[in-house]
Amino acid sequence: MTHITINAHSIIKQFHEFMKPDSDIRVLRLTGKPKMGKTYLLTKVFPEELRQHHQDYCCTVLDGKTQKIIDILQRIYLSLISQNLTLPKYYAAYEEWNNTKPVVDISKTTLIGAHLNITANRTDDIWHIARNLTDKLFIDLNQVRDQKLLLLLDAVDGDSDTQKWLMETFLVQLIDIKHLRFIIAGRSLLEASSSYVAYCCNYELKEVEEKEEYISYCKRLGLQEEEKIIGALAQGSDYIPGQFFETLYTYLRRQPKSMNGKQ
Repeated sequence: MTHITINAHSIIKQFHEFMKPDSDIRVLRLTGKPKMGKTYLLTKVFPEELRQHHQDYCCTVLDGKTQKIIDILQRIYLSLISQNLTLPKYYAAYEEWNNTKPVVDISKTTLIGAHLNITANRTDDIWHIARNLTDKLFIDLNQVRDQKLLLLLDAVDGDSDTQKWLMETFLVQLIDIKHLRFIIAGRSLLEASSSYVAYCCNYELKEVEEKEEYISYCKRLGLQEEEKIIGALAQGSDYIPGQFFETLYTYLRRQPKSMNGKQ
């Protein structure tokens, strides 16, 4: 299955260059305004390209909008063990932390005009936990060199803590592992650290102003709308691919034949 896109030729070509075994690039940093196609690329296009052309890699798609640091680490761990890999140091560290989380029982506490301030007596705050689990994860990953892994993390700009952890802790260690690739996408990303910037490639998704791209897109969908109508819809969408799709869908719903009937 090939996913139909609007003028994504360049970024798909960049993706394949990035995935070459002899590539020195470990991190692809993808930015762009809303509705430029970042999420579609990370969740649909890249995984399918990987399946067709880079079958020696397994991939894990992560959502920075809904998953925080520990969630991301756990998702990576679960993805790897589903490939029959073992990560004993990470597992032990996570279980130790998970089993020592404080439990507070306030079921019999009466609060009348009072403020209850509960502070867990723990030295392992979130940053300590994240660093420890990250360290253990990469120790384990260094031992599973027979499995190549692509991690794709979308929508990280909504959580500055996640970005900080990625840039200052996670990616610093990732560049030393040649069988691991990482794609991160967001509206804006923090600058890469000088310790690994040489292993990064930046790519910005921009407006697609060539009307022929929208006409070609519609033809590949099996639509037969007039080219001048497609051009007007593209212009009315400010040449933003995701906005064009929504505008096109709304337009087609108002026609005798729906978009679903055309596909």
